[in-house]
Amino acid sequence: MQVRFMGTAASEGIPNPFCNCEICTNARTAGGRDVRTRASVLVDEHLLIDMSPEWSAQLTREGLTARQIDMVLFTHTHPDHFNVGEFVSRAEGFACNIDSPLHVFGNDCAIKGAFNALDGLQGERFEFHLLAPFLSCEFNGYKITPTLANHAKHELCYNYLIEKDGRTFFYGLDSGWLPDSTFEFLKGRHIDTAVLECTYAKREGTHTANHLNFASLFEEVELLKQNGSLDDKSVVITSHVSHSGGMTHAGLCELMEEHGIVTAFDGLQVQI
Repeated sequence: MQVRFMGTAASEGIPNPFCNCEICTNARTAGGRDVRTRASVLVDEHLLIDMSPEWSAQLTREGLTARQIDMVLFTHTHPDHFNVGEFVSRAEGFACNIDSPLHVFGNDCAIKGAFNALDGLQGERFEFHLLAPFLSCEFNGYKITPTLANHAKHELCYNYLIEKDGRTFFYGLDSGWLPDSTFEFLKGRHIDTAVLECTYAKREGTHTANHLNFASLFEEVELLKQNGSLDDKSVVITSHVSHSGGMTHAGLCELMEEHGIVTAFDGLQVQI
């Protein structure tokens, strides 16, 4: 599997357009990897996880179109991940020469929200698949298992374990300390590449809810190693970076390297 990071920022993006903190000000002048759009990844250029507000611009930046994407997985319906208004552009009368459906996967909130956003325009160009926690489905050569995240209070939020050709990818953004049920499910299941977050950065305490900070990220990685989910061959990548962490991309890389973790940036490609 090839994973391309379309965006790597938390909900405000970097720079936050309303903010003049040191990190946002630096991003405006330095550019490059210090500029981050909202989080999303593309797997094998066919499977998209989440659609950010900058989704169309992200595709253009990467020299891609959306025509090859036939699967979209949603983790939850917060607006930095759930830009389903873009689906209208794929509907009949908006996009030409489309002869296969886009398959949309997610929880009940995501499926209902995506369906409603199309406002009757879905026709035969969209098919919707409701996912339940820890129940796997197989589609287009992928085995997809939604695991529970520790995030929103009024919605079952998902992380995803994706398996293909003997390789395993865990996408674990927008979760604080993982629920016990997720740790138990992952126990003994080897993960080749795991994406975890560091949104709360320097906030004190471990086992944080909603998002991880540095301390909870490092402790969670160690527990996943003890569980047999990660080993010395596994690659751990951090993403969903917030300006509130007060660190440039270079500074974050330096810290993460001390813990054997890769820092994602917009456009990073990883082969699993």
